[in-house]
Amino acid sequence: MAICPHCQHKLCEADVNHDSQVVALSVGSLLMLLSSMFYPFISFSSSGITQTITLPDAARILFNYDSELLGLFIDLSIIALPMSLLVILIPMHLGLLSALPQGIARRLLKFTLALEPWIMSEIFLIGVLVSMVKIMSLADISFGASFWAYIGFVILYIAALAHLNRPRLWAQIKPVEFVEEASHAKRAIDQNIKACHVCHQLCKDDYCPRCHSKTHIRNPNSVQKATAWLVTSVLCYIPANLLPIMHTTSLGDESPSTLIGGVLTLWKSGSYPIAAIIFFASVVVPLAKAFVLSFLCIMVAKPANRHTKGYTKIYQLTEFIGKWSMIDVFVVAILVALVQLGNLMSITPGVGIVFFTVMVICQMMAAHAFDPRLLWDSPKNKTSENKA
Repeated sequence: MAICPHCQHKLCEADVNHDSQVVALSVGSLLMLLSSMFYPFISFSSSGITQTITLPDAARILFNYDSELLGLFIDLSIIALPMSLLVILIPMHLGLLSALPQGIARRLLKFTLALEPWIMSEIFLIGVLVSMVKIMSLADISFGASFWAYIGFVILYIAALAHLNRPRLWAQIKPVEFVEEASHAKRAIDQNIKACHVCHQLCKDDYCPRCHSKTHIRNPNSVQKATAWLVTSVLCYIPANLLPIMHTTSLGDESPSTLIGGVLTLWKSGSYPIAAIIFFASVVVPLAKAFVLSFLCIMVAKPANRHTKGYTKIYQLTEFIGKWSMIDVFVVAILVALVQLGNLMSITPGVGIVFFTVMVICQMMAAHAFDPRLLWDSPKNKTSENKA
């Protein structure tokens, strides 16, 4: 295993062949996902009226309420993208990349690896459980065969990704090339060596010799891009908290619900753990992430010091937990799809949930745009960030 001497981040480990495990887990995961599409997912019963939904209904009903972008996001993040990833992973681990022309293989692998950050199946599953806690006191809830199949899909999907060996996949296209100068310098930037941000091949050329992506000493305009995305997310955070994320109609009486209002309702009803999870994921995490990224953008201008390793760890944690703020989006989607009993009881989406979704996406983009290597650079190398 190779460890970075500055931040102790794992650079690479032994080249273990997990192809058979990935194929088996991906096939099982794909079968579970397909099974979860066609059977009842959840049933909601109140006053003798029963509403049953399937997994695709979570997005379909949002389309009916003119929330097309939100519905499309739900469909992509919990069904279309994970299905696409699994379908591609299976032949890849059976040697497809080495059989294809290099140009096609490169584009296919780039596309596949780019899908992973936007797949939110595990977050959707937690959102389903949270939404059930919210309405259990109002009606009887029962889980259908699709719900259990989706749990199986999430478990197998996470296991498949845990065994994914990205360097081995890139080696099918072209083995890694050794750069002699890399062994003579403490840091690659001292020898003008660039690390490809796609396949991590070291090189001194303007384009990666393996994946043909444009290479940079540091991601160009990293701080400016991160700041732009961050400012946009903060602007969306304000209406996301002030405007209703959903409207609840009970016996003809409609009442709006904001993010904070939903947390307070859960807390008053005694659902303290769920209220804490929602408050942490939907209120604390976005604010903390905005503060941390703003702080890191400022610290880029400072020389590296004994705290820099800690800053890097905080960035890694911030990037990892960023998409978990989507829990509230999935909670609203499930409640809107499930609670449709006419004037007796119904839930419709509010404009606040659209702003909230955009806010989380912008924060994910801000974290992705920020280059944490800038924290370690000496002041004379800071200008490398803007090199093309």
